[in-house]
Parts: sequence; structure tokens; C-alpha cells
Amino acid sequence: MATTTKSVDPSLWWEPFSSLLTDLENASPSDDLPKPLAKKLKENHDWFVETVTRFKPPNEKSKEALNSQQIKIGPHELTVKPDFRDKALQVSSYLCLDEVQSYILVDRYLEQGNAAENYIVHDSIHVVLLQYYIERQCLFKCTRQILMHALFLGNILKEGSFIREEALKLISDGLEKKLISVLEALMSCSHPEQMDVDLFTLWAEETLLEDNLVLDIIFLIYYESLCTCSAEKWKKLCLIYKGILSGSYNFGKLAISPEALYSFYHAKVLLLLVLIETLNLENLLQMVHDEIPFRQGASVFMLNDVQAIDALISSFDIFEMREAGPLVLAWAVFLCLISSLPQKEETNVLMEIDHVGYVRQAFEASSLGYFLEILQSDILKESDGPVAGYRSVLRTFISAFIASYEINLQLEDGTLNLILDILCYVYRGEESLCIQFWDRASFIDGPIRCLLCNLEGEFPFRTVELLRLLSSLCEGSWPAECVYNFLDKSTGISSLFDITSESLLDRTSQIVETQHPVCIPGVDGLHIPSRTRGHILKVVGGNTALVRWEHKKSAVFVLLLRLAQTPHLENNEEAFLTLDLLGRMVSFNMAVCFSMMDSCNFLHVQATGMNGQIENNLWVVEIISIIVRNLSPSPSGAALMSMAFVIMAKMLKCSPSQVAAIALKSNIFDVASNSSVFNVGWNGLSSGSWLLSGKLAKMLLIDSEQSDYDCLLTISVLDFTMQLVRTGVEDDIVVSLIVFSLQYILVNHEYWKYKVKNTRWKVTLKVLEVMKTCILATSSSEKLGGVIWDLLLYDSSIHNTLFRIMCTTSEALERLYLNRLIELVEIEGLQLAISSALDISYIMLTKFSKDMSSSIPAFHQAMLSSMTKPIPVVAAVISLISFFNDPAIQVGAAKLLSVLLRMAEPYPFVNSCFGPDDKLMTDLRHSINSILLEHGVLNEDLFIAVLNLLTSAACYQPAFFVAIFDTKEDTDVQLATAGGLKQSTNEALSDSLGSKISSVVDALLQYVVRSDDAVNSNPCIPLNILNLLKSLWHGAGLYTMILERLKSSDKFWKQLSNSISRTAGSEVPLSMKESEALHLGYRYQCQSAILETMAYDMFLMKKLLYAESLIKEPPESNKKIEADNYALKDIISNWCKSSVLGRMIKSYTSCKYDNDTYFRAKVALSLLTVHIMGKLAAGDAGSLSVSLVEKIRLLFKKLTIQPAFSELLAQYSQRGYSEGKELKALIISDLYYHLHGELEGRKMSPGPFKELFQFLIESKVVKIYENKCRVDPFSTADDVYVFDLQRIEADLGLDMWDYSEWKTSKTIADTMLCYMQGANSMVLIGNSKLSSLKALITVLTVYDDSSLEKMVRVGGKIPDQLILPCIDHICQSFLDTLEFLTPVPDVSQGVFDFLTAQADLLLHLMRSVQNSLSSSACVLVLKTSGTGLKVLSDLRTMVSGVNKTMKLLLMLILSAVEFYRLDSSITGVKDKESVEGLAEISNVSLGLLPILCNCITISECFSLALTALDLALKCFLTPDTWFPIIHKHLQLQHVVLKLQDKNSFGSIPILLKFFLAIAHVRGGAEMLLNAGFFSSLKVLYADMSDGRVSSVINSGKSLSILSDKTEKPQHIWGLGLAVVTAIVHSLGASSSCIDIAENVIPYFFSEKAHLISYFLSAPEFPSDDHDKKRPRAQRTWTSLSSLKETEQTLMLMCVLARHWKSWVKAMKNMDSQLREMSIHLLAFISRGNQRLGEASSRTAPLLCPPILKDEFDCCKKPSFVNSRNGWFALSPLGCVSKPKFSGILTTTALVIKDQGTESNNHVPQTYFSDLVAIEMYRITFLLLKFLCLQAEGAAKRAEELGYVDLAHFPELPMPEILHGIQDQAIAIVTELCETNKLKQIHYELQRVCLLLLQIMEMALYLELCVLQICGIRPVLGRVEDLSKELKFLIKATEGHAFLKGSMKSLNQIISLVYPDISNTAVTLSQII
Repeated sequence: MATTTKSVDPSLWWEPFSSLLTDLENASPSDDLPKPLAKKLKENHDWFVETVTRFKPPNEKSKEALNSQQIKIGPHELTVKPDFRDKALQVSSYLCLDEVQSYILVDRYLEQGNAAENYIVHDSIHVVLLQYYIERQCLFKCTRQILMHALFLGNILKEGSFIREEALKLISDGLEKKLISVLEALMSCSHPEQMDVDLFTLWAEETLLEDNLVLDIIFLIYYESLCTCSAEKWKKLCLIYKGILSGSYNFGKLAISPEALYSFYHAKVLLLLVLIETLNLENLLQMVHDEIPFRQGASVFMLNDVQAIDALISSFDIFEMREAGPLVLAWAVFLCLISSLPQKEETNVLMEIDHVGYVRQAFEASSLGYFLEILQSDILKESDGPVAGYRSVLRTFISAFIASYEINLQLEDGTLNLILDILCYVYRGEESLCIQFWDRASFIDGPIRCLLCNLEGEFPFRTVELLRLLSSLCEGSWPAECVYNFLDKSTGISSLFDITSESLLDRTSQIVETQHPVCIPGVDGLHIPSRTRGHILKVVGGNTALVRWEHKKSAVFVLLLRLAQTPHLENNEEAFLTLDLLGRMVSFNMAVCFSMMDSCNFLHVQATGMNGQIENNLWVVEIISIIVRNLSPSPSGAALMSMAFVIMAKMLKCSPSQVAAIALKSNIFDVASNSSVFNVGWNGLSSGSWLLSGKLAKMLLIDSEQSDYDCLLTISVLDFTMQLVRTGVEDDIVVSLIVFSLQYILVNHEYWKYKVKNTRWKVTLKVLEVMKTCILATSSSEKLGGVIWDLLLYDSSIHNTLFRIMCTTSEALERLYLNRLIELVEIEGLQLAISSALDISYIMLTKFSKDMSSSIPAFHQAMLSSMTKPIPVVAAVISLISFFNDPAIQVGAAKLLSVLLRMAEPYPFVNSCFGPDDKLMTDLRHSINSILLEHGVLNEDLFIAVLNLLTSAACYQPAFFVAIFDTKEDTDVQLATAGGLKQSTNEALSDSLGSKISSVVDALLQYVVRSDDAVNSNPCIPLNILNLLKSLWHGAGLYTMILERLKSSDKFWKQLSNSISRTAGSEVPLSMKESEALHLGYRYQCQSAILETMAYDMFLMKKLLYAESLIKEPPESNKKIEADNYALKDIISNWCKSSVLGRMIKSYTSCKYDNDTYFRAKVALSLLTVHIMGKLAAGDAGSLSVSLVEKIRLLFKKLTIQPAFSELLAQYSQRGYSEGKELKALIISDLYYHLHGELEGRKMSPGPFKELFQFLIESKVVKIYENKCRVDPFSTADDVYVFDLQRIEADLGLDMWDYSEWKTSKTIADTMLCYMQGANSMVLIGNSKLSSLKALITVLTVYDDSSLEKMVRVGGKIPDQLILPCIDHICQSFLDTLEFLTPVPDVSQGVFDFLTAQADLLLHLMRSVQNSLSSSACVLVLKTSGTGLKVLSDLRTMVSGVNKTMKLLLMLILSAVEFYRLDSSITGVKDKESVEGLAEISNVSLGLLPILCNCITISECFSLALTALDLALKCFLTPDTWFPIIHKHLQLQHVVLKLQDKNSFGSIPILLKFFLAIAHVRGGAEMLLNAGFFSSLKVLYADMSDGRVSSVINSGKSLSILSDKTEKPQHIWGLGLAVVTAIVHSLGASSSCIDIAENVIPYFFSEKAHLISYFLSAPEFPSDDHDKKRPRAQRTWTSLSSLKETEQTLMLMCVLARHWKSWVKAMKNMDSQLREMSIHLLAFISRGNQRLGEASSRTAPLLCPPILKDEFDCCKKPSFVNSRNGWFALSPLGCVSKPKFSGILTTTALVIKDQGTESNNHVPQTYFSDLVAIEMYRITFLLLKFLCLQAEGAAKRAEELGYVDLAHFPELPMPEILHGIQDQAIAIVTELCETNKLKQIHYELQRVCLLLLQIMEMALYLELCVLQICGIRPVLGRVEDLSKELKFLIKATEGHAFLKGSMKSLNQIISLVYPDISNTAVTLSQII
């Protein structure tokens, strides 16, 4: 079926005017409109002209159009919904509105489903009706706003401004005429017949509101002459007014409710004011002033018009219609002014009109009083229209009335007072009118100014009237100054005077002269001097007259004297008005407050004749204090006290120290006790011993119940309390006031009775402000802080009051708008109170939670409790986030909820709080969607608060966060599990989102897409979005679906990376504004958040891919993970290719911490401090806070007792510098100029001033203004110090300096603030850049990390060509950063953090590029690290936190040395460049030695420094170069003692390796002896009883059986023996060596014999017998490290055995056991004579699996020996990885057979198996050497004895054992030589061959010894076998020159052992 479309009139369409009105109201009134808004106004111009007449009545065409499926209204199309059509027809009948326009309303407002409106009106028809009236009123308000904007601009903008042109065009297009016709229509309208009775009230109220809006617009049209009102229109409006008053219109019948009645009265007043304004009295006054004739004037009325209007006016019966009286009176004034014009051709006409009669009638009807009624009503107070314009009309009328009719001061009928009342109401509260009054060019106010001067002429005889008028005329800063000057510069004083003939000088001019002093009325002790002349103002009676004396005296001073001397002030009107005037003047202008305190004090000294110097500015304060103390509890007393506190609060701000001292000294609050409150604990708060008396409480109650005065006593007392707290006064009275304010006023004020309803909320807001001030003061006042925190955290009554204010719901607030009993101002007050309470709760939680102990305070418990009344706090704040009527409440609720979410994490008992009902969560979800999805960020604070809320939820309450995003009706995850999530819950949290993700994710994506521009324009918003993203990735396991949705966008990673790539490498300006620095800091934080998110994602991808790789059949999701992985890899790869990464590294590593900037800020603060000291010494504390004054005085006292200050005092006294001045003040002055020079760059020379300067820099005054702030509130970054500028300015009272003598000092303070702001900006940018640098390090670490299996490669490799230049740049940046540290004694922690990050990144890059690191790069890194270590080690005593940086620098040194050592060992030192590089490395390493020696003394750096030192000594330096340096700089005794330190057990291997390095040098060995090495070694070995070795021995295992837990065994035994061996070897045959041998041998071979036996014990070799009935020998687990310890044991035995005499003497026949063990071990090794093929069926004789990481790496390398003989064939069988099962130490051979070692499969040889085999042969070599030494000793003994003592001859191995060793050596060497016959044998293989030939040689020597001692000959078979083997050996070694010497030596021993092998011997001789 085809769709039917009907077209209707395009004019029926309109865009919502509510949004347009919002834009107009938000536009700046002082600027023209922005272009988009101007465009909207043009588009709606016709609507503004025709107004509501564009809403058409019903017609058939529109009704028929609704029957179609679609309606076309110009460019707009609507699809007609049947249910909406029915509602539209119903609405049309109610409103008499066009059917299509009715449908637009229904579609627009029912489709939106506005939740807030549904709360108010549940009927959908009612919603549409209400919205219709809102649209009409918004249309009117738009027109009104246009006119008001145009009028406000006035002459500010040039002609041609759009808004003014638009206003004029509206008028020219007929707006005036249209509005009058609309007004007439509204006056005559009747309610629609179809409308229900319940809607009639709504219709009536809205119609009356429209009347008022129309009248507002009409008034604005005529105001300021935008349009002149013609006589015809004036008469039409007058007829309408008459019709209203007479009731001829239906208009009056609409007043059926209080609101409608109020609107009706309002409309009558507005129309009256319009009529008066259009009489143009202002123009007539100008004509009278300029004496312009009527015909030449600008009056729009002609004479005939005047006559016609007069006829109309005369028809009013003002006695029947009282409201007509003011119009008649205004008309009389109009006529009078016209009559006063010159050239009266119109006199005859005007004479016929009796304007005096009109005045008489008006006065009889009290018409003038009607104006007062208007001003006293709430019409002008509550109107949102042009109130100033309406008051201006009344001001002009009164001025014209005064000008028309003589108003003298003698009127007794009350007219003068009535006029003064009207004027007071007109001017009071309207600053613009007051400014006009005091502007002499304003002729309109001229008559009123004359009246004021007349009143002033009778001062002080007549005071009340003058005070009333002046009090109303001082609204605003400049008017207040004018009023003060008017009074202060008074030209005379009036008083009653008895005239005599002597005193009367001139009867004509009425001049008199007093012959005696005349008392001034009301002022005792103040007289008019004799011979003073005066002018008679009036005769009072007889000879008594009122005389104006020509005696100048400040009227302010006179008023204060009268006030001070007036008894019983309570009922004194003058006292009330005086205090009111003084209070208003000081409130509006602080300069007046200063002037009043100064001038009045001076005049007081003069008047009282005081010769002594009284305290400055205290006389006025004393008067006020006395007044307060003496007032009695009464309504008038409360009012006077209120005004007195207002004055004192202002004066307290001007001079805190002096005013506070006098006010508190006078005990104005009647404190009961003078005992110090700070000696009273919390329990003392309830004792009442020091609390305020009940007088103040009584007066507060009286004031609230009976006073309707604007200035409530409660509010003024709270203001005074707040000011005392801010000034830092710590006094009993202050604490009393705080407790009184919080425990009495806050808790009880809601139960008081108030004469004015909305006063309650004013009190609430003020007491909450006091509460907030007290909280903020806790950080600066420890004494007050304790009392305040006790009150706030533990007083349940305070908590309950707070909760009653803020614990409500948005629905409850919405319903208040429907309650007609509650006024709008009360609702607004409640909303402000809620917002304030939320803010206070937020501050309390954030400020106190940082230091919260394990016990949670009562306030925190109540905040988190689900039992809090009236509703839980969490439920309340969740609901209030949905209250869109007040964004401030939304912001406060969101911030508070964020803190609650974060605070509740450690407390599982509060989980139920975060499980609100579904409705609350639904509302919260909708509200968050609305805020985040709105077009543009309309409220930045709200937007950021919501983002922070989501971030807190994501971080601390995942279940709550998921509930916000979950759009399903039934979620599987209960919010009650929040905070205690298990693994199963984690899965549910992700799954609960299902396939439908909340649109919040789409909103985040939308902002990410726009992040490019936002980061540069307003980075604060994207920063908070990025913080949310970061938190989501941090908890990725919980938010899988959300992350997938985010990453599904192709632009996600691209846009985030673009935000970095486009700004990477941008330079930081040298100087910038505060806002620029803040934006730059935010940009760096944005980049940091992006990089961290990328790092989290890469880490997540790595884990997921690794998990997927373990599954045989990976799921489809693997492809998605790989795609995400490739996206990030491509981004970083592109960064590498496009040099973005290089620019990022160079940008981030360039430190912007400038300690000179930080230091200069402290110098500037010290400069100001010294300047203030000089001021305080002169007795001028200015506006400094009391706390600051006390601190500076204390500092001054400490400064003056410094030795340097005493030295200066002595110098100045000797040289006579004082010249009568105070010496201390002179020194302070000179110190100030020295500091000033230091600040300007002129450094102080050493001396007393330099010492004083240093003292000031390090003083606490500097520290108290350092503030800890967190750059990112949701990060875990360390806090940083910045200056708290707000606190500094507040303590200085800097805003007051312009009004006092301190103004000249303000430049000093401004300079200090400028430097501090620079330091703040530097710290902000530096910390932000540091966060980016750390994030970049994290990204690179994850990107380069390949710790998982090779098949999982998430990252990549950064190109070397990119890294190498970055290394150079980082080194230079590091050195540049170090320069910030050296000249400045005070160092910022941020610099150390930056150095740490730079070193960390440098270390990472070095490890990434280690294979291609050049020698020059190594040298640069070593130099940089060395410089850094030197500088930082020097600063360790001054600052903390450098150890982490030093450790990184030591790691850099280790890495550089190790990289170069490996590179040189692989490539060799061949070319010239390599040689030069080695030389340079050596030189640099030599320079590092003293630095490393110094670092060894630092416990945190001990191990790294020692390792680096050890590596440097071994790799690049010779003992001749390094030993002198080590001997000079190394504190070896301190290092040796580390062996005894049980806490340094992990460092002992490093220690012993270092000792081993220096022990190889004779001098080093002597240093170790002198340092007590052996003593420490014995202590170490004594503590090994509980260690690894002893536990192994006790378990009965042999040959170093290891535990599974020992992954990195510390082989201390072998290292210790190696050091001892090296010492003995280095000392040679010296006497000290002999002494050592005699001490060492008994220790090791007697005391530690069990350890020697342990390491020499030989296992049983597995049997070849395959008989299953016989159990096999248990095979032994060992390790390569254990084998090396056996080697070290044998090496020590060999070295000591060389000292034969000492050996024999010390061993005492203990060596026999050693020889037996050695022979057994040798026998075990000799049985390894098997070939690889034979061994494949055998079991491994020794299991030596890899344990260390390096060993596992060696297992992956191929064999480099590749021998199939001996232990090279056996070792692979035992070098397989160790089985991972418990009980491995008790495993039997039978069980082990199941392992791979007994498999018939071939076990490949590896590099590790070769190392094990070589170690076995090195042990063999040492065993043979030891036995040879034993045999050699026996031979020497035989020579000494002359015979062989067989009984004591040492045990020697059997020939069969030696034959096995010989055969292995021959077989292996022969094989290796044959295999490498045609090529040069590698150096490592050469060493193996030489070792084996030495073993064979020693075996032959031992065999010869055995043969000779036993007297036997070699077995014939052995000779033949050996002969064959030797032939093969000789043939194989041909051509290998490196074996020539060994073969020659071998030939000699063979000829001795086997002389029968003659041919072989000959051949050998020939070969050699």
C-alpha cells in the first residue's frame, strides 16, 4: 500500500524555544551574539514578531492531514502514529490549537519520554499541555532577552551590532502593535469549553504569566527610547488599565489561586509602570533643566493629546479604584513639569487643567503610599524581568515629584518620610541607580541630591533621615566610597544655638558667631570652638535657632562618637541606622573600611587630646566590641549585634592580628572559662566548662523568630566565626565558636521558627560554609584540627543533620515543584544546601581517608551504612545524579559516589550499599547516557565527574560498574557480590553484558574519535576519558565485552595513536601562562594514559595468545586476538619507521625540572618574609593572618639568635652604622637587599648574610607553603611538592594590600607568586612528562619482551639504527638533568624521579641493542653512569631517594662492561678501532674504580657496585693499574665484615668472587689478610651448619645432592676455598704464607674434615651386570656447580700440599684419608673409558642435570668437542633435565630406569655435557697432581732418610686405575686431532687436548712410582695395547704444533715407565 503524504503550511513548524532561550541566557551580555546563535534568531524572526499568534486555531485542512500516513511541513516530515493522532486531537480541543501543531507537541514530548516530567505529571495529556505553555512563555522570554541584551549593550558596541539591529528590526516590523493586540486578547480570553475543571487552574496561571511577559516586553520597547509611545497607544494602554481596575475584562476572573492572584497583581503594577514610563518624565526634567520650550522639546504628546489624555485621566475615580491614584499623581507631575517650561503659549490650555487638584485627590487616596507598597512587595524582588528599569521609573517619578512640588524638611504630615522610604527602597539593592545618583552629570537625580544636601545641612541635629537615605545610596563599591567621602568631608556641623545681640553679625545674611565653645549634639566632650561662624538654617522658637557652623569635622567620626556615648542602644533608631550604614559601607568597599579605621583613630587622638601612641586602628573595634558585649537579648539587640558582627568581620579581614586581639580580649561572647581548650580532650567537649554562655543562643532564637531584617544575627555570627578561622587564630573563644556553630547552630537551626521562610536555608548554607572552612583549616592548624576532626568524625548529631539535608532522591526534589505550599526560593535554598552538603562530605572523605587507620571513623561508617536515615547515602547520591534541574547537585553526587566506591573497597561489610534496586540503577544508567551522549559537553564539571565516577567503579567496584553498563532486565550478577569477587564471578561479570552493550561505550568511542582535536584544545576532558579506558584495560578480565566493543572500531587505536604521533617531539616553551602550562601537563598525561593502555593491551594479547597456543585446536577468537595484536604492532612499527618513536624518546627524556626555578621561588618567599619582618618590627602587621604573623615572629626570633646575626650586630655596633636606628631593623633591611640581589642573579659572597640566607631557605616558613598534590587522582603515582598559592595569598591577605600602606609592597608579593607559579608549572609539566616517560618504558618493555614461548610474539624489535642515536640523546639529557642538582642546595624529588626514569629507559635500550653496541656507545654510557654516581653519592647526605637511581646506574655499568666483554671475546680485538676502543674502555673503567669503591659503602648498592668492580678488574684492567686505586679508595675491612652479616647472605658469592679477583695479586692477598678475611670466613662457615651443605651432609647423600627448592644454589664453600687458594698462591714462599698454611690446614682438614670428605666422596659406578636379581647401585644427582666445588677443594689441597713441611706438620697423619678418597674418586673417573656406541646401552654413572638458566641455555647449544670417548660419551646420559616430582632425593636406580636416561634412544651431546666432561677431567688433573705431590714428598723424605720408608709411604692408585685414565686421554686426543686434521683446532679444543695430555703425563709418573715402589714390571698386554694407542696418537698429532711440547714431555715419561716400547720411543724422539 502506497504511503500517503499531505503537505501543510510550513509556518506551522517551530523549533523548541526552550533551547534557544538557554543559548540566549548563556550568551555574554557585554558581547554581541555568536554567529550560530545569530543565525537561529534570523530563522525565528517571524515568530518573534508575531509571537504566539503563530500558534494557529484548529482548521479542517490540518485535521484532514492527520488522517494521512505522513505530514510534510516545509522541509520537515512527520510519520503519523494512530495513538499520537488521538492525543493530538484531544490536545487541540483543549488548547484551541491547530491539529498539526498539536501533533508536533505530542510527537515531540511524548516520544522523548522525559523521566523528570513524568515524575511531576503522570498524565501524558497534562505533559503536552504543560509543554505548550512552556513553549509560549519561552517564545516571549526569547523576545524579552533580545531586547534586554540590546539595551545592556547600549553604547558598548559600535552601531551595527547584530543584537541591537535585530531588536530595532523587531520593533520596525510591528512588534509593538502585535504585543498590544496580544495583550488585549489575553485580557479578554475565556477558558476553552472542552477543558476539564482540573486543568482550568493551570490554564489561568499560565495565561496570567503570559500577560506579565507581554508587559515586560512592552516596557522594554519603550524603555531607553527604543520606541516612543504615541498618544493613541498610550490611551489604549490606559483604557486597558482602566478596564482591569474596573473589572470589565475577564482578566480579573483568572485570579483563582494564590499564584494566579500574585500574577494578577503583578500585571497591574507592570502596566502602571509602563504608563508612567511612557509619560517620558525624564525628558521633561531635561527640558526643565535646560529651559527648553514645550514645542521645541522631544515630547511626543501635543496639546490636544494632553487634553485628550487628561479627559481620560479625569474619568478615573481614584477612591473607587485605588490603583488609579498613582497614575493620576504621575499625570499631575507631568502637567506641572509642562507648566514649568518657558514661552508658555500653552498657558491658557494648561491653566484649565487643575494638576494641583489631582495631587490633592491622590494624597487623599494615599496614592503615594501605593508606590511604597509596590516596592515592599515581592514583585520586584522575585521578578526575572527588567527590575532595574522598573525601579528607575519610580526613581524618575519621585525626582520629578520633588522637582514639581516643594518638599521641605519641615513637613509634619509624613510626606518627607514617605518619599524617603520610597527612595530607600528604590536605591537599596540597585547598584546601577546608585552609580547614577553619585554621577554629577545625571540631571535626573538632581532633585534627590538637593534633598540629600538639605538633610546633611542639619547634621547632627537631624540624623535619622540622613542615615536612612545614605544607607540606601551606598550599594556597590563606588557608591560606598562616595557615601564615605560625602560624610568624611562634611563642611560643617549643625546645632541649636541661643542667638544674642553679640552673636548675630549680619541679620540679613543670617550669620552668627559664637563667643564660647558650643557642644555638639549627642557628643560629650566634643565642642565647636569659640569665634566660629555659622549660618542660621531655621528658627526653632524664641531666640533659639538651628545653626550650621563653619567647623569641619568628619561626620563618620561624629557618628561613631555618638554611637559610643549613646546609652540603651537597643531601642535607638539612630544607633541602628548608624551601624547599618557603617556595615554596608565596609561590606561594599574595603578601602572605606581601611579609611574609616585610620581616619577615625587619628581624629580620636586629636579629639581626646591623647599624647601617647595608641594601638593602630583599634578605637573603632573597641566601640563595636563594647556594643556587642553590652547588648541585651531582644529583637533590636539582635539586629544591632548582627550589624556589629558584619563590621567586625570586615575589619578583621583588614587587620586580623590587631582586630582579633582586641575583639577576643574584650570577651564579647562571654566565655565562661579561660582555660586552654587544647588541654581538653574530646571528652571535654561535652563538659561545657569553656563553651559560650546562653546569651548568644537566646539572641539567635529571638532574631530568627522576630526579625525580618536582611542581615540575620546567625549569619553574621557565622561569618565572623569563619573569618576568625581563616585568620588562623587559635584561642579558646575561636574553638568555642566552632563548637557552637557546629553542635548548636548546625544541629538545631532546622527546628527554629523563622519569620521569613527562606531564611532557614540561608542559615543552612552559611553554617555549612563554616563547616567547610573549618575542614580546610585543619591542614594549617594542628591545634584546631584535632578538635574539628573529633567533632566532624564522631559527633552523630552533626552526621544526622548532614544526612537529613542531602539524603533525598531526585524524585522527591521534583515533587517539591508541584507543592504550592513551598515557594520556589525555598526549593532553590534546599538545592544549594544539598550541593554544599555533598561537597563537604566529599572533602571530608578525601581529606581524612588518606590517613585513615584500620579503625574506620563513625562518619565513614555512617556514609557506607545501609541503615543511614532517611535513606542510605549511596542510594541518595545515585538518585541525585539523575536530578537534571541542578547540575551542581549532579556534580557533587557524582564526586561523592566516586569517593565512596573507592573507599569501600577494603571493607566487605559495605557491599550491600552498592546493590541498589533496579529502578535506581536504571535511572542512573539513563542519566549517565544522557550526560555522555549529549551533543557537545554542556557542563564540563558534570561530564568529568561522571567519567571519574565510572573510573572509580571500574577500579574498585567492578560489579557496580557492570550494572551501569548492563542493559538486560535480569542480570545474572548480583550487585551484592561487589568487592568480594571470585573467579567464577569474574566470568559472570563479563558474560552479564551479553551481546548488547550500553550506549555509554558508543559515547566513549565517539569522544575517542574526536580525541585528536580535544587533546590540543581542551585536554582535561580526553584525559578523564583516557583514565577510564586505562582502568578498563587494567581490569580487562572483567570487562572483556566492553573492550571488544571498543576495539571493534577501526579508528580506535588509530585515533589514540594519532594523538601521540601528531604531538610527539613538540618543544616545551621557555615561558608560558598558567593555563598553557596546565594544558601542556594534561596533554602529556593524555599521552601517558594512551601508552599505558597500549601496554596493557599488548600484555593481555600476549597472555591470550599464549593460552591459545596451549590448546591443540585454537578457537576462532584466536584470529581476532591476532588481528588486535597486529594493529598495535603496526602502530609501533610505523612509529619506528616514521621516527615518531625517536622523537617521543627524545622529547620525554628531556627533563624540564629546573631546580633553579624551584630555588628562586624559595628565595622570593624568603625575600618577602624578611620584608614582612621589617614591617612587623615597625608594628605594622597589615592584613597578614594571625598564624602567619606568629610564624614569622618565631622565625625572626630564631634568626636573631643565629651566630651570623650576632656577628653582624657586633660589626654594626663597632662601625657605628646604626645612627640612632635599631640595629636589628638595619640588619634586616640589609638582608632584604642582599636577598633582592640574589633573586636578580647577583650571588652572595660567603659571610654572615650568606649564612642567614641559607637559614631562611631551609626554614619551616618555606615548608609550610609546600603542598602535596596528586597529578592524577586515580593513579598510584607518588605525591609531588608544589606551592599552595591559594593558602599563601589567603595568609598574606593580598587582596587587602591595595587599600593600605602595604600597596607599595605588593610588587614583592606578586614577584614571589610569579616565581612560585613558575615552579608549580615546572613541577606539573615535569611530572606529567615523567608519567609519559614511564608509560613509554612500559610499552617498550612489553613490546620487546619475549619471555614466553617463541610462538607467541606480541611485540617486535626496535631497529638498532633508531636506538643508537636515542642512547646518545638520553645520555646527554641525563647529564643535563644532573646539572640541575649540582649548584642548588635544595633539590626537588621530581629531578631524582626523572633521572631514575632516564636511566631505566637507557638500560632497556641497551639490552635491546646489545649485539650491535659499539665501543663508543659503551664508553658514553660508562662516562654518563660514572658522572651520575659521583653526583648522586655526594647528595645522599642531603636528600633521600637517590639509591634507586644509583642502582640503575650500576646496572648500566654492568651491562656496558658485559656487552663489550662479550663482543670482544666473540669478535676479538683485531683492528685499530677495536684496540682504541679497548684502551678507552680501560681508561674509563679506571676512572670508575674510586666511584665504585664509594658505592660499595652504600648498603642498597653494595652487591651491584661490587659486581661491577669485580667485572671491571677482570675484563679491562691489569693489576698494576687497578691495585693502587683499590688500595687507596676501598674500605676493605668494611667489605670483609659483610661475610659475617646474616642479612647479606645473598651477596656472599659476589663478595667471594671479588676477593678472589684481588687475591690473585700479592698486595691484594695481603690486604685481605690485614682486613681479617680468614676470621670472617670462619664465621661464615660456622653459620653454614643450617645451610645447604650441612643439610645435605646430614641427609647422608654424596657428591652435592641438591634440593628441588635450590634453583640458584649459592656455592659458598667452593668460592671461599678458591679465595684461600689464591691468597696462598699469591703469597708464595713468604713467612706469612707459611703462617697461613699452618693455620688453614688444621681448620679445613680437621675442623671441616666432614666437608672435605663430602666433596671428595666418590659414588659407586653402575654395574654392567644385567642380572635383574641384583639391585643396581643408586645413581647420584649432582650439578656442574658442585663439581666445581670439588675442583676448588682439590685445588686448595694441591696448593697447600706444595708447602710440604707445613702440610706434614699440620696434617699429622690425617692425609692418608685424603689420599684414599682421592684414589677412590680417581678410580670412579677412570671407569669412564667407554665409547659412545658402547655407552648407549648403559646407564649413566652420574646424573648432572642443568639447574641454572645459563646451563639450560648451554643444553640448547650443540657440542663443541664432539668426542665419542671417555666422559664426553658418558656425560650426555646424565645431563638431561631433572625430573620434576617430589621425593627425587630418594629415587632408586630401578625407578630412574623409567626415565629417559635408560632409553635406548640416542641422547645427543650438548655444550653442557661437554662442560661436565671437561670438569670431570679437571678434577682428574687435580687428583693426579695432589697424589703426585704426595709421592714427591715421600721421595724427598726418602732422600732425607736414605731409604724408602714403606710403612709411611703414601697410598697410590693401582696401575689399572691409572691405565683407565691414560686410555681416556689417548683416545680423546687422538679422536680430536684426527677429526680436525685438515683444519686448525679451536682454542677451546686445544685446551682440552693439553689438559688430557697433562693428565696422561701425571698418570704415567704415578704409575712409574708405583712400579718402582712395588718392584713390579708392566704387564705385557698393557705394553702392547699402549704401544698401539701411542702409534695412533702420534699419527693424529702430526701437524698440530701446539702439542709439540706436551708430546716431548710425554715421550720422556713413557721411556721411563715403558722402556720396552723402544721403537715407539725412537719414533717419538724423531717426531719431537
